[in-house]
Amino acid sequence: MKQSNNSETDSFDPTQNLTSLWAFSEGFLGGIFSAAKIPFKGLLLGNISVSVIILIANFNSKKGAILKAGTITTIIKAIISPYSTLPAYIAVFTQTLLGELLFLKRNFMQMSGIILGIVTSVLSSLQRIIVLTLLFGNSFWETVDSFAAYIYNEFSGGHVIPSGFRFSNWLIGTYVIIHAVIGFVTGYFVSGYARRIRHNEIFGKEFLADFSKDNSILKEGDLIKTKKRKNKYLKFSKIALFVFLLTVLILSYVLNDTQNKSFFDSKSVWLMLLRSVTIMILWLKVIGPFLNSLIKSRLLKNRSKYSEEIHYTLKMLPSVKLLLLYSWKSSGGKGFSKISKFISVFIPALLGYKAED
Repeated sequence: MKQSNNSETDSFDPTQNLTSLWAFSEGFLGGIFSAAKIPFKGLLLGNISVSVIILIANFNSKKGAILKAGTITTIIKAIISPYSTLPAYIAVFTQTLLGELLFLKRNFMQMSGIILGIVTSVLSSLQRIIVLTLLFGNSFWETVDSFAAYIYNEFSGGHVIPSGFRFSNWLIGTYVIIHAVIGFVTGYFVSGYARRIRHNEIFGKEFLADFSKDNSILKEGDLIKTKKRKNKYLKFSKIALFVFLLTVLILSYVLNDTQNKSFFDSKSVWLMLLRSVTIMILWLKVIGPFLNSLIKSRLLKNRSKYSEEIHYTLKMLPSVKLLLLYSWKSSGGKGFSKISKFISVFIPALLGYKAED
């Protein structure tokens, strides 16, 4: 891979490379995270999007820059990831609109970045909670409370769980708070980092020179391979939910004494299972495909409008992949130290990189 010198590309806008990173994240990183068995994949992808939006806001003061980048990203997503689900598109649309609105004036950059991180992460967590509620109904949360009460009763020597305590509320609250904290950290850190580097005239010059000379990164064995595959609807989380419901259902029949029997209602569990199966069939076979095709057709209609940007982004995707891998290999240390070094190496290199035509 070759890149041109920054001094020869004064008109070059780093927003194009940031858009390429956003598109790469939406199109490929999900599969890479799944292959690496990285937890909280949705939260990670959402915060990568937040980071890209904050960087775009810092390096491009034009109104509509974030909206344009988000539109190009969703078009690329429709092209390279044809089995993306409706919630994935909704997430990108929401992040784009929030970013455009929060950075409309560019007056309070760090505060806007923090708010974007928190709101985006919280909305991501609420989306999952809403999906669970729509799929299983409120009875699901009542069953969670009943199961928690049963476990408490078993391990506390027959004591009853304190009145008014709902384990489901505690679970939901903790889940949302974790997302909010991670969103805050992302917004705070990335905003501060962007402020420190945005006045640099040349990004990653020495690193890019080494990158262009080191051909070992191009070896096939070193590349992260991604395969086009259909979205696996029966993910571990969904299987775990059904295992939980089946466990509760079995317990409702196995437990014969009156005290334990009062914890579970087999009828409500059967209704939840029937409801979830019916909704999933309707969604996967009718509603989902229809809405996905509608969104993709609308997106692809704008393909000609952004043909130049889309062409550049598609051309940049392999380079983004190589820069990610090379930056990771070049970063010393372990754990947080390695991650911090990776970010400080990769972002400047991405901002300064431009593939030759």
